[in-house]
Amino acid sequence: MKREYGAWARPPEPVAEADICRTIKTDVLVIGAGIAGVSCALRAAESGARVTVLEKSASWSARGGNIGVPNSSFMKAQGYENDIDVLTREWIKRCGNRCDERIVRRYMREAPRAMDWLIDIVTRPEYNARPVLQGSRYKGETYWEVYGSHRFFDGPMARKGLRAGAPDAVNAMYGEALKLGVEFLFNTPARQLVRENGRVVAAIAEAGDGLIRVEAGSGVVLATGDIGGNEEMCADLCPMANACEKKLYWPKNGNTGDGHRMGLWVGGTLEDGPFPTILHPQAFHYRTYCFLFVKPDGKRFMNEDNYVQGKTVAVLRERENFVWSVMDGNWKEQVADSIQYGGGLFWGDDCIAGESEFVAENEEKMLQFGLERGLVVSADTPEQLARKMGVPEDVFTATLARYNELAAKGHDEDFGKRAELLHPLDTPPYYAMKFGPALLAVVGGLRVDEEMHVLDAESRAVAGLYAIGNAAGGRYGVDYPVLIPGNSHGTALTFGFLLGETLGKQTQHIH
Repeated sequence: MKREYGAWARPPEPVAEADICRTIKTDVLVIGAGIAGVSCALRAAESGARVTVLEKSASWSARGGNIGVPNSSFMKAQGYENDIDVLTREWIKRCGNRCDERIVRRYMREAPRAMDWLIDIVTRPEYNARPVLQGSRYKGETYWEVYGSHRFFDGPMARKGLRAGAPDAVNAMYGEALKLGVEFLFNTPARQLVRENGRVVAAIAEAGDGLIRVEAGSGVVLATGDIGGNEEMCADLCPMANACEKKLYWPKNGNTGDGHRMGLWVGGTLEDGPFPTILHPQAFHYRTYCFLFVKPDGKRFMNEDNYVQGKTVAVLRERENFVWSVMDGNWKEQVADSIQYGGGLFWGDDCIAGESEFVAENEEKMLQFGLERGLVVSADTPEQLARKMGVPEDVFTATLARYNELAAKGHDEDFGKRAELLHPLDTPPYYAMKFGPALLAVVGGLRVDEEMHVLDAESRAVAGLYAIGNAAGGRYGVDYPVLIPGNSHGTALTFGFLLGETLGKQTQHIH
Protein backbone atom coordinates (compact mmCIF):
# COMPACT_ATOMS: atom_id res chain seq x y z
CA MET A 1 0.00 0.00 0.00
CA LYS A 2 1.45 3.37 -1.04
CA ARG A 3 1.45 5.86 1.82
CA GLU A 4 1.39 9.62 1.59
CA TYR A 5 3.74 11.62 3.77
CA GLY A 6 4.60 15.29 4.15
CA ALA A 7 7.22 17.34 2.34
CA TRP A 8 10.01 15.64 4.29
CA ALA A 9 9.46 12.50 2.20
CA ARG A 10 10.09 14.18 -1.15
CA PRO A 11 13.56 13.32 -2.47
CA PRO A 12 15.95 16.13 -3.36
CA GLU A 13 17.42 16.59 -6.80
CA PRO A 14 20.44 14.34 -7.38
CA VAL A 15 23.78 16.06 -6.85
CA ALA A 16 25.56 16.80 -10.10
CA GLU A 17 28.96 15.18 -10.58
CA ALA A 18 30.48 18.62 -11.12
CA ASP A 19 29.45 19.63 -7.61
CA ILE A 20 31.48 16.84 -5.98
CA CYS A 21 34.81 18.13 -4.70
CA ARG A 22 36.32 14.72 -3.93
CA THR A 23 35.54 11.01 -3.75
CA ILE A 24 36.42 8.55 -1.01
CA LYS A 25 36.40 4.80 -1.61
CA THR A 26 35.76 2.33 1.20
CA ASP A 27 34.34 -1.13 1.76
CA VAL A 28 31.71 -0.35 4.38
CA LEU A 29 30.15 3.06 4.90
CA VAL A 30 28.37 3.61 8.21
CA ILE A 31 26.25 6.73 8.57
CA GLY A 32 25.92 7.63 12.25
CA ALA A 33 28.30 7.22 15.18
CA GLY A 34 26.04 6.11 18.01
CA ILE A 35 26.03 2.74 19.71
CA ALA A 36 24.70 0.95 16.61
CA GLY A 37 27.01 2.65 14.13
CA VAL A 38 30.21 2.41 16.17
CA SER A 39 29.65 -1.26 17.03
CA CYS A 40 29.03 -2.01 13.35
CA ALA A 41 32.12 -0.07 12.25
CA LEU A 42 34.38 -1.79 14.77
CA ARG A 43 33.13 -5.29 14.05
CA ALA A 44 33.40 -4.76 10.29
CA ALA A 45 36.99 -3.57 10.71
CA GLU A 46 37.78 -6.54 12.94
CA SER A 47 36.35 -8.76 10.21
CA GLY A 48 38.66 -7.34 7.57
CA ALA A 49 36.82 -4.40 5.97
CA ARG A 50 37.93 -0.85 5.32
CA VAL A 51 35.36 1.29 7.11
CA THR A 52 34.36 4.93 6.89
CA VAL A 53 31.90 6.55 9.29
CA LEU A 54 30.00 9.75 8.53
CA GLU A 55 28.69 11.65 11.54
CA LYS A 56 27.00 15.03 11.38
CA SER A 57 27.92 16.07 14.93
CA ALA A 58 31.37 16.75 16.32
CA SER A 59 31.85 13.37 18.00
CA TRP A 60 30.37 9.95 18.63
CA SER A 61 27.24 9.95 20.77
CA ALA A 62 25.77 7.88 23.58
CA ARG A 63 23.16 8.46 26.22
CA GLY A 64 21.64 6.57 29.09
CA GLY A 65 23.05 3.82 31.19
CA ASN A 66 21.30 0.58 30.34
CA ILE A 67 22.20 -1.87 27.58
CA GLY A 68 19.66 -4.67 27.80
CA VAL A 69 20.85 -8.10 26.71
CA PRO A 70 19.75 -11.56 27.90
CA ASN A 71 22.18 -14.22 29.06
CA SER A 72 25.63 -12.73 28.65
CA SER A 73 28.45 -14.75 30.17
CA PHE A 74 28.86 -12.02 32.79
CA MET A 75 25.20 -12.27 33.68
CA LYS A 76 25.30 -16.06 33.99
CA ALA A 77 28.36 -15.79 36.20
CA GLN A 78 26.27 -13.65 38.55
CA GLY A 79 23.75 -16.47 38.79
CA TYR A 80 21.06 -15.03 36.49
CA GLU A 81 19.71 -16.62 33.30
CA ASN A 82 16.71 -15.82 31.12
CA ASP A 83 14.41 -18.20 29.29
CA ILE A 84 14.57 -16.62 25.86
CA ASP A 85 11.54 -18.51 24.57
CA VAL A 86 9.43 -17.03 27.37
CA LEU A 87 10.95 -13.58 26.82
CA THR A 88 10.32 -13.72 23.09
CA ARG A 89 6.68 -14.71 23.48
CA GLU A 90 6.12 -11.97 26.04
CA TRP A 91 7.90 -9.40 23.83
CA ILE A 92 5.70 -10.29 20.87
CA LYS A 93 2.55 -10.06 23.00
CA ARG A 94 3.42 -6.65 24.39
CA CYS A 95 4.13 -5.43 20.86
CA GLY A 96 0.63 -6.41 19.76
CA ASN A 97 2.05 -9.09 17.43
CA ARG A 98 3.24 -6.32 15.10
CA CYS A 99 6.98 -6.77 15.59
CA ASP A 100 8.94 -9.10 13.34
CA GLU A 101 9.37 -12.33 15.30
CA ARG A 102 12.46 -13.26 13.30
CA ILE A 103 14.22 -10.04 14.31
CA VAL A 104 13.26 -10.42 17.96
CA ARG A 105 14.34 -14.03 18.08
CA ARG A 106 17.67 -13.27 16.42
CA TYR A 107 18.32 -10.58 19.01
CA MET A 108 17.53 -12.99 21.84
CA ARG A 109 19.77 -15.67 20.36
CA GLU A 110 22.77 -13.54 19.34
CA ALA A 111 22.79 -10.73 21.91
CA PRO A 112 24.86 -12.67 24.47
CA ARG A 113 27.72 -12.98 22.01
CA ALA A 114 27.60 -9.25 21.27
CA MET A 115 27.65 -8.35 24.96
CA ASP A 116 30.51 -10.75 25.70
CA TRP A 117 32.45 -9.02 22.93
CA LEU A 118 31.67 -5.59 24.34
CA ILE A 119 32.61 -6.54 27.90
CA ASP A 120 35.95 -7.84 26.68
CA ILE A 121 36.57 -4.43 25.11
CA VAL A 122 35.44 -2.12 27.93
CA THR A 123 37.42 -4.04 30.55
CA ARG A 124 40.75 -3.64 28.73
CA PRO A 125 43.35 -1.64 30.69
CA GLU A 126 42.96 1.58 28.69
CA TYR A 127 39.22 1.71 29.48
CA ASN A 128 39.03 -0.35 32.66
CA ALA A 129 35.27 -0.04 33.09
CA ARG A 130 33.51 -2.28 35.58
CA PRO A 131 30.47 -4.20 34.27
CA VAL A 132 27.43 -4.53 36.53
CA LEU A 133 23.83 -5.66 36.17
CA GLN A 134 21.08 -3.12 36.76
CA GLY A 135 19.16 -4.18 39.85
CA SER A 136 15.97 -2.11 39.82
CA ARG A 137 13.23 -3.88 37.91
CA TYR A 138 9.45 -4.01 37.97
CA LYS A 139 8.20 -7.22 39.53
CA GLY A 140 4.48 -6.90 38.88
CA GLU A 141 2.40 -9.76 37.56
CA THR A 142 1.42 -8.15 34.27
CA TYR A 143 4.40 -6.06 33.12
CA TRP A 144 7.27 -7.94 34.74
CA GLU A 145 10.91 -7.22 33.95
CA VAL A 146 13.97 -9.44 34.20
CA TYR A 147 17.67 -8.96 34.88
CA GLY A 148 19.84 -8.41 31.84
CA SER A 149 20.36 -4.66 31.78
CA HIS A 150 24.15 -4.13 31.67
CA ARG A 151 25.97 -0.99 32.77
CA PHE A 152 29.63 0.02 33.02
CA PHE A 153 30.97 1.85 36.05
CA ASP A 154 34.30 3.61 36.74
CA GLY A 155 35.31 4.01 33.08
CA PRO A 156 36.76 7.20 31.57
CA MET A 157 33.36 8.63 30.62
CA ALA A 158 31.81 7.86 34.00
CA ARG A 159 34.75 9.58 35.66
CA LYS A 160 34.00 12.65 33.55
CA GLY A 161 30.50 12.73 34.98
CA LEU A 162 28.52 11.03 32.23
CA ARG A 163 25.97 8.39 33.15
CA ALA A 164 27.61 5.04 33.77
CA GLY A 165 26.83 2.75 30.88
CA ALA A 166 26.45 3.50 27.19
CA PRO A 167 28.98 6.39 27.02
CA ASP A 168 31.83 4.15 28.20
CA ALA A 169 30.66 1.38 25.86
CA VAL A 170 30.76 3.64 22.80
CA ASN A 171 33.98 5.36 23.87
CA ALA A 172 35.76 2.00 24.14
CA MET A 173 34.45 0.73 20.81
CA TYR A 174 35.44 4.01 19.17
CA GLY A 175 38.96 3.74 20.61
CA GLU A 176 39.35 0.21 19.26
CA ALA A 177 37.97 1.23 15.86
CA LEU A 178 40.59 3.97 15.58
CA LYS A 179 43.32 1.40 16.24
CA LEU A 180 42.07 -0.61 13.27
CA GLY A 181 42.09 2.36 10.94
CA VAL A 182 38.37 3.16 10.81
CA GLU A 183 38.00 6.64 9.35
CA PHE A 184 35.55 8.84 11.26
CA LEU A 185 34.46 11.97 9.41
CA PHE A 186 32.79 14.18 12.01
CA ASN A 187 30.83 17.35 11.21
CA THR A 188 30.08 15.65 7.90
CA PRO A 189 26.33 15.08 7.48
CA ALA A 190 25.16 12.67 4.80
CA ARG A 191 22.63 14.34 2.51
CA GLN A 192 21.51 11.62 0.13
CA LEU A 193 22.33 8.14 -1.14
CA VAL A 194 23.33 7.12 -4.62
CA ARG A 195 21.65 4.12 -6.23
CA GLU A 196 23.03 2.83 -9.52
CA ASN A 197 21.69 -0.19 -11.42
CA GLY A 198 19.45 -1.05 -8.50
CA ARG A 199 22.20 -0.98 -5.87
CA VAL A 200 23.05 1.68 -3.29
CA VAL A 201 26.72 2.36 -3.93
CA ALA A 202 27.54 5.66 -2.24
CA ALA A 203 26.45 8.59 -0.12
CA ILE A 204 26.82 12.29 -0.76
CA ALA A 205 27.91 14.20 2.34
CA GLU A 206 28.65 17.78 3.23
CA ALA A 207 32.25 18.23 4.38
CA GLY A 208 34.17 21.34 5.30
CA ASP A 209 35.56 21.69 1.78
CA GLY A 210 32.29 20.98 -0.03
CA LEU A 211 30.26 17.98 -1.11
CA ILE A 212 32.00 14.61 -1.07
CA ARG A 213 31.02 11.24 -2.48
CA VAL A 214 31.80 8.21 -0.33
CA GLU A 215 31.63 4.98 -2.32
CA ALA A 216 31.12 1.69 -0.51
CA GLY A 217 31.94 -1.61 -2.19
CA SER A 218 30.22 -3.86 0.36
CA GLY A 219 27.38 -1.82 1.77
CA VAL A 220 25.97 1.38 3.19
CA VAL A 221 24.61 1.23 6.75
CA LEU A 222 22.08 3.70 8.09
CA ALA A 223 22.66 4.10 11.83
CA THR A 224 21.29 7.62 12.12
CA GLY A 225 19.08 7.35 15.18
CA ASP A 226 15.39 8.12 15.48
CA ILE A 227 12.95 10.83 14.35
CA GLY A 228 12.23 12.36 17.78
CA GLY A 229 13.90 15.66 16.93
CA ASN A 230 11.89 16.15 13.72
CA GLU A 231 8.49 17.61 14.55
CA GLU A 232 7.18 17.23 11.00
CA MET A 233 8.10 13.55 10.74
CA CYS A 234 6.68 12.87 14.20
CA ALA A 235 3.40 14.53 13.20
CA ASP A 236 3.11 12.07 10.30
CA LEU A 237 4.59 8.95 11.87
CA CYS A 238 4.31 9.29 15.65
CA PRO A 239 2.02 12.07 16.93
CA MET A 240 2.46 10.82 20.50
CA ALA A 241 6.08 11.98 20.40
CA ASN A 242 5.09 15.59 19.85
CA ALA A 243 2.58 15.40 22.71
CA CYS A 244 5.31 14.73 25.28
CA GLU A 245 6.19 17.52 27.68
CA LYS A 246 9.91 16.93 27.10
CA LYS A 247 12.06 15.27 24.46
CA LEU A 248 15.26 13.94 25.94
CA TYR A 249 16.94 12.75 22.75
CA TRP A 250 20.68 13.25 22.36
CA PRO A 251 22.59 14.84 20.70
CA LYS A 252 20.26 17.81 20.37
CA ASN A 253 20.92 18.39 16.69
CA GLY A 254 20.61 14.70 15.94
CA ASN A 255 17.75 12.23 15.75
CA THR A 256 15.99 14.08 12.95
CA GLY A 257 15.17 11.07 10.79
CA ASP A 258 17.99 11.58 8.28
CA GLY A 259 18.42 7.86 7.63
CA HIS A 260 14.67 7.26 7.41
CA ARG A 261 14.40 9.88 4.69
CA MET A 262 17.49 8.84 2.75
CA GLY A 263 16.38 5.21 2.79
CA LEU A 264 12.89 6.14 1.63
CA TRP A 265 14.26 8.27 -1.21
CA VAL A 266 16.12 5.33 -2.77
CA GLY A 267 13.25 2.86 -2.63
CA GLY A 268 13.09 1.68 0.98
CA THR A 269 9.81 1.63 2.87
CA LEU A 270 8.81 2.53 6.40
CA GLU A 271 7.05 0.19 8.78
CA ASP A 272 3.41 0.90 9.54
CA GLY A 273 2.64 3.78 11.87
CA PRO A 274 2.14 5.11 14.35
CA PHE A 275 5.70 4.35 15.34
CA PRO A 276 6.30 3.08 18.90
CA THR A 277 8.03 5.24 21.49
CA ILE A 278 10.32 4.85 24.49
CA LEU A 279 8.68 6.91 27.22
CA HIS A 280 9.66 7.62 30.82
CA PRO A 281 7.63 9.55 33.43
CA GLN A 282 10.48 11.96 34.11
CA ALA A 283 9.42 15.26 32.57
CA PHE A 284 9.03 16.77 36.06
CA HIS A 285 9.74 14.86 39.29
CA TYR A 286 11.75 11.62 39.04
CA ARG A 287 9.56 9.50 41.34
CA THR A 288 6.10 8.07 40.78
CA TYR A 289 5.73 5.12 43.19
CA CYS A 290 2.39 3.31 43.10
CA PHE A 291 -0.25 4.93 45.30
CA LEU A 292 -2.85 7.36 43.95
CA PHE A 293 -2.48 9.09 40.59
CA VAL A 294 -4.84 11.96 39.77
CA LYS A 295 -5.19 14.19 36.75
CA PRO A 296 -5.37 18.00 36.92
CA ASP A 297 -9.14 17.60 37.26
CA GLY A 298 -8.60 15.75 40.55
CA LYS A 299 -9.81 12.38 39.30
CA ARG A 300 -8.13 8.97 39.37
CA PHE A 301 -7.68 7.44 35.91
CA MET A 302 -5.61 4.22 36.03
CA ASN A 303 -4.23 1.29 37.97
CA GLU A 304 -1.05 2.81 39.38
CA ASP A 305 0.58 -0.63 39.63
CA ASN A 306 2.41 -0.42 36.32
CA TYR A 307 5.90 -0.04 34.86
CA VAL A 308 7.43 3.09 33.36
CA GLN A 309 6.11 2.65 29.82
CA GLY A 310 2.57 1.89 30.93
CA LYS A 311 2.41 4.83 33.34
CA THR A 312 3.61 7.27 30.73
CA VAL A 313 1.39 6.04 27.92
CA ALA A 314 -1.59 6.32 30.27
CA VAL A 315 -0.86 10.02 30.91
CA LEU A 316 -0.65 10.73 27.19
CA ARG A 317 -3.84 8.79 26.58
CA GLU A 318 -5.60 11.30 28.83
CA ARG A 319 -4.22 14.18 26.72
CA GLU A 320 -2.32 15.48 29.72
CA ASN A 321 1.29 16.58 30.02
CA PHE A 322 1.42 15.88 33.75
CA VAL A 323 -0.43 14.18 36.60
CA TRP A 324 0.01 14.01 40.38
CA SER A 325 1.20 11.04 42.44
CA VAL A 326 -0.23 11.31 45.95
CA MET A 327 1.14 9.75 49.14
CA ASP A 328 0.91 10.39 52.88
CA GLY A 329 3.11 10.56 55.96
CA ASN A 330 3.65 6.81 55.99
CA TRP A 331 5.24 6.91 52.55
CA LYS A 332 8.65 5.55 53.56
CA GLU A 333 7.23 2.40 55.11
CA GLN A 334 4.73 2.01 52.26
CA VAL A 335 7.33 2.43 49.51
CA ALA A 336 9.72 0.04 51.23
CA ASP A 337 6.96 -2.57 51.45
CA SER A 338 5.81 -2.02 47.87
CA ILE A 339 9.20 -2.74 46.25
CA GLN A 340 8.79 -6.51 46.62
CA TYR A 341 5.61 -6.35 44.52
CA GLY A 342 6.62 -3.67 42.02
CA GLY A 343 9.62 -1.36 41.99
CA GLY A 344 11.71 -0.58 38.96
CA LEU A 345 12.66 2.72 37.35
CA PHE A 346 11.23 5.79 39.13
CA TRP A 347 9.63 3.57 41.76
CA GLY A 348 12.70 1.96 43.29
CA ASP A 349 16.19 3.36 43.74
CA ASP A 350 18.73 2.96 40.96
CA CYS A 351 20.86 0.05 42.13
CA ILE A 352 23.09 -2.87 41.15
CA ALA A 353 21.63 -6.38 41.12
CA GLY A 354 21.70 -7.83 44.61
CA GLU A 355 21.55 -4.44 46.32
CA SER A 356 18.47 -2.83 47.89
CA GLU A 357 16.03 -0.94 45.69
CA PHE A 358 14.93 1.13 48.66
CA VAL A 359 17.41 3.36 50.47
CA ALA A 360 15.48 5.71 52.75
CA GLU A 361 18.15 8.41 52.70
CA ASN A 362 18.16 8.53 48.89
CA GLU A 363 14.38 8.71 48.72
CA GLU A 364 14.28 11.49 51.31
CA LYS A 365 16.82 13.47 49.29
CA MET A 366 14.77 12.99 46.14
CA LEU A 367 11.63 14.19 47.91
CA GLN A 368 13.42 17.25 49.27
CA PHE A 369 14.82 17.96 45.81
CA GLY A 370 11.26 18.00 44.46
CA LEU A 371 9.94 20.20 47.26
CA GLU A 372 12.68 22.76 46.68
CA ARG A 373 11.86 22.97 43.00
CA GLY A 374 8.10 23.07 43.29
CA LEU A 375 7.67 19.65 41.70
CA VAL A 376 6.40 18.22 44.99
CA VAL A 377 3.85 19.94 47.24
CA SER A 378 2.96 19.05 50.82
CA ALA A 379 0.11 19.91 53.20
CA ASP A 380 -1.46 18.78 56.45
CA THR A 381 -4.94 18.22 55.02
CA PRO A 382 -6.32 16.90 51.72
CA GLU A 383 -8.06 20.23 51.16
CA GLN A 384 -4.84 22.19 51.53
CA LEU A 385 -3.02 19.73 49.29
CA ALA A 386 -5.66 20.11 46.57
CA ARG A 387 -5.22 23.89 46.62
CA LYS A 388 -1.45 23.57 46.28
CA MET A 389 -1.89 21.07 43.44
CA GLY A 390 -4.31 23.41 41.70
CA VAL A 391 -6.99 20.72 41.36
CA PRO A 392 -10.69 21.07 42.28
CA GLU A 393 -10.83 20.64 46.04
CA ASP A 394 -14.18 18.85 46.15
CA VAL A 395 -13.27 16.44 43.38
CA PHE A 396 -9.90 15.58 44.85
CA THR A 397 -11.16 15.00 48.37
CA ALA A 398 -13.87 12.72 46.99
CA THR A 399 -11.27 10.85 44.95
CA LEU A 400 -9.04 10.39 48.00
CA ALA A 401 -11.98 9.28 50.15
CA ARG A 402 -12.95 6.70 47.53
CA TYR A 403 -9.37 5.44 47.34
CA ASN A 404 -9.20 5.02 51.11
CA GLU A 405 -12.54 3.23 51.05
CA LEU A 406 -11.13 0.73 48.53
CA ALA A 407 -7.97 0.33 50.60
CA ALA A 408 -10.06 -0.50 53.65
CA LYS A 409 -11.93 -3.15 51.65
CA GLY A 410 -8.66 -4.57 50.32
CA HIS A 411 -10.19 -4.71 46.84
CA ASP A 412 -9.81 -2.07 44.13
CA GLU A 413 -13.23 -2.25 42.49
CA ASP A 414 -12.44 0.70 40.22
CA PHE A 415 -9.10 -0.23 38.61
CA GLY A 416 -8.03 -3.62 39.95
CA LYS A 417 -4.84 -2.72 41.77
CA ARG A 418 -3.36 -5.63 43.74
CA ALA A 419 -4.41 -5.66 47.38
CA GLU A 420 -0.76 -5.67 48.51
CA LEU A 421 -0.39 -2.16 47.09
CA LEU A 422 -3.67 -0.65 48.35
CA HIS A 423 -2.18 1.38 51.19
CA PRO A 424 -4.57 3.87 52.84
CA LEU A 425 -3.56 7.52 52.48
CA ASP A 426 -4.88 9.07 55.68
CA THR A 427 -1.87 10.17 57.72
CA PRO A 428 -0.53 13.74 57.40
CA PRO A 429 1.52 15.27 56.02
CA TYR A 430 0.26 14.58 52.52
CA TYR A 431 2.44 14.86 49.42
CA ALA A 432 1.74 15.20 45.72
CA MET A 433 4.51 14.65 43.18
CA LYS A 434 4.15 16.08 39.68
CA PHE A 435 5.27 13.76 36.91
CA GLY A 436 4.78 13.67 33.17
CA PRO A 437 5.81 12.05 29.91
CA ALA A 438 9.30 12.44 28.48
CA LEU A 439 10.25 11.02 25.10
CA LEU A 440 13.55 9.15 24.96
CA ALA A 441 13.28 7.83 21.41
CA VAL A 442 10.89 6.92 18.62
CA VAL A 443 11.76 3.30 17.93
CA GLY A 444 10.23 2.82 14.49
CA GLY A 445 11.95 2.99 11.15
CA LEU A 446 12.68 1.48 7.78
CA ARG A 447 11.38 -2.00 7.09
CA VAL A 448 14.23 -4.48 7.36
CA ASP A 449 14.66 -8.24 7.43
CA GLU A 450 16.53 -10.14 10.13
CA GLU A 451 19.81 -9.49 8.27
CA MET A 452 19.05 -5.74 8.41
CA HIS A 453 18.63 -5.31 4.64
CA VAL A 454 16.33 -2.36 3.93
CA LEU A 455 13.20 -3.61 2.14
CA ASP A 456 11.25 -2.07 -0.73
CA ALA A 457 7.48 -2.02 -1.25
CA GLU A 458 7.55 -5.64 -2.49
CA SER A 459 9.60 -6.72 0.56
CA ARG A 460 12.69 -7.20 -1.59
CA ALA A 461 16.08 -6.09 -0.28
CA VAL A 462 17.37 -2.77 -1.59
CA ALA A 463 20.78 -4.03 -2.66
CA GLY A 464 23.69 -2.55 -0.74
CA LEU A 465 21.57 -0.79 1.89
CA TYR A 466 21.13 -1.70 5.57
CA ALA A 467 19.59 -0.04 8.64
CA ILE A 468 20.30 -0.65 12.33
CA GLY A 469 19.45 0.98 15.65
CA ASN A 470 16.49 3.32 15.66
CA ALA A 471 16.70 3.81 11.90
CA ALA A 472 15.42 0.23 11.60
CA GLY A 473 11.90 -0.98 12.18
CA GLY A 474 10.56 -4.40 13.00
CA ARG A 475 11.62 -4.62 16.64
CA TYR A 476 8.62 -3.18 18.46
CA GLY A 477 5.47 -2.73 16.40
CA VAL A 478 3.21 -0.64 18.64
CA ASP A 479 4.96 -0.24 22.00
CA TYR A 480 8.31 -0.51 23.71
CA PRO A 481 8.42 -3.60 25.96
CA VAL A 482 10.62 -2.89 28.96
CA LEU A 483 11.19 -6.57 29.59
CA ILE A 484 14.88 -5.82 29.96
CA PRO A 485 15.50 -2.11 30.61
CA GLY A 486 17.69 -0.70 27.85
CA ASN A 487 16.80 -3.31 25.22
CA SER A 488 16.78 -0.63 22.51
CA HIS A 489 20.50 -0.15 23.21
CA GLY A 490 20.79 -3.93 23.34
CA THR A 491 19.31 -4.39 19.88
CA ALA A 492 21.48 -1.55 18.54
CA LEU A 493 24.62 -3.22 19.88
CA THR A 494 23.57 -6.68 18.72
CA PHE A 495 22.59 -5.86 15.17
CA GLY A 496 25.51 -3.46 14.76
CA PHE A 497 27.85 -6.25 15.82
CA LEU A 498 26.18 -8.86 13.60
CA LEU A 499 25.93 -6.66 10.53
CA GLY A 500 29.54 -5.50 10.87
CA GLU A 501 30.63 -9.12 11.03
CA THR A 502 28.59 -10.01 7.96
CA LEU A 503 29.81 -7.07 5.88
CA GLY A 504 33.41 -7.73 6.88
CA LYS A 505 33.15 -11.33 5.69
CA GLN A 506 31.48 -10.22 2.47
CA THR A 507 34.34 -7.82 1.89
CA GLN A 508 36.87 -10.59 2.29
CA HIS A 509 34.94 -12.68 -0.20
CA ILE A 510 34.86 -9.82 -2.71
CA HIS A 511 38.57 -9.13 -2.34
